[in-house]
Amino acid sequence: MDRIYSSRWFHFMAAAVITGSILIAYSNTFHAAFQFDDLPQIVENDSLKSLSNLTTLLRQNRGVTMATFALNYAWGGLDVTGYHIVNTAVHALASFFAYLLLYNIFRTAGAKEAWSKRVAFFSALFFAVHPIQTQSVTYIVQRMESLASLFYILALFFFVLGANAATAPKRLLLYSATIAAYVLGFYSKEIAITVPAVILLTDFFFISKKNLRGIVSRLPLYALLFALLGYFLFATIRPLGGFSDLSRESAVGAEVRKDAVAKEVHPKVQRDVQPVFEGPSAGFSQTAITPKEYLYTQFNVLLYYIGLLIVPVNQNLDYDFPVAKSLNRSPAVNSGTVLNLPVWPPVVSLMILLGIAALAFYLLFRPSKDGSAGLIVSFFIFWFFIILSPTSSVVPIIDVIYEHRVYLASLGFFTVLVICADTLAARVFSRMGA
Repeated sequence: MDRIYSSRWFHFMAAAVITGSILIAYSNTFHAAFQFDDLPQIVENDSLKSLSNLTTLLRQNRGVTMATFALNYAWGGLDVTGYHIVNTAVHALASFFAYLLLYNIFRTAGAKEAWSKRVAFFSALFFAVHPIQTQSVTYIVQRMESLASLFYILALFFFVLGANAATAPKRLLLYSATIAAYVLGFYSKEIAITVPAVILLTDFFFISKKNLRGIVSRLPLYALLFALLGYFLFATIRPLGGFSDLSRESAVGAEVRKDAVAKEVHPKVQRDVQPVFEGPSAGFSQTAITPKEYLYTQFNVLLYYIGLLIVPVNQNLDYDFPVAKSLNRSPAVNSGTVLNLPVWPPVVSLMILLGIAALAFYLLFRPSKDGSAGLIVSFFIFWFFIILSPTSSVVPIIDVIYEHRVYLASLGFFTVLVICADTLAARVFSRMGA
């Protein structure tokens, strides 16, 4: 079996299997109609209907994604097939580069070639075809999530290649690509803001081998990454008030917000920028949910995401998820709400999450050899929580749960799952004498 993974053609075989599996899984979605936020963001958005607006679109928040919608419109108008083809292609690219990223991380960590390819392949395959990804792939407007995630993966991929580069010019080129991917990811959707944190984590775990002196040697890169992070926070996140999913605040740019404020009466804003809600949908200025209630609710939401990754049933585009008012009391569940897990008091979910985090810290600081599966598991536990942090923290969002938010975070879960299954299988076969 290891002979297959040792083949120099394995990367191409992995790409073919991942892409083929995605096409089979999503082959019946290419004619799915525009839904919900697709209408104001794409169908009714006149700014997408002329390529002369591309420069203006690119200057907006999420402008990279909006520009791709404009290109879709130029190609086929409002024929949904073209939009679904691009969404599926973005997901296929994200899945394949996830495989390459994992493979290079494992090899950098000192893992064996065959093990690295095997675990990277099956982790990426889970990422490619797991039902949790349905919303990010088939809900057209959530190209925002998958495209930002693709650039997120590329930023990390280029960083790992750059850190391992043999020459300074090649290193500089790859680090420049890292910066470019970070910028493109953020302007696809703001969830990419945590790229510097995960790059720093990758460096600490696998490149510098937990030696801070190695990180210091890359200070110019980190200075630029964190300067960009500060700029994004000040120029985009602060005016928005938080990390909203789909609101006029994020999708149509700062000029529209200024016009709306100037006119004071939202319904009078021109048709293609009519607001889809009253007031802000995210941030401390909205009044639907307090920061404390949102934090308590997110303890249950994070555990629910994990449950969906384990058993993806009763999926929903618009959950009626109960908001927690107290840390010690179960929130009230509305009649007719269907959830996979009982909604415990948030303190129960918090204890479970703290236990998972404690395991990550234990695996990080225990003595380990090169290629240690435990160290890799620790890294991807942190990956899961860091990537979800923009939407699962104290900054409230009216919609407390969306499946697309776990799109990229799920790669960490699948990697941990595959490593555990591979380790268990190896022990079983070893005892059987195979």
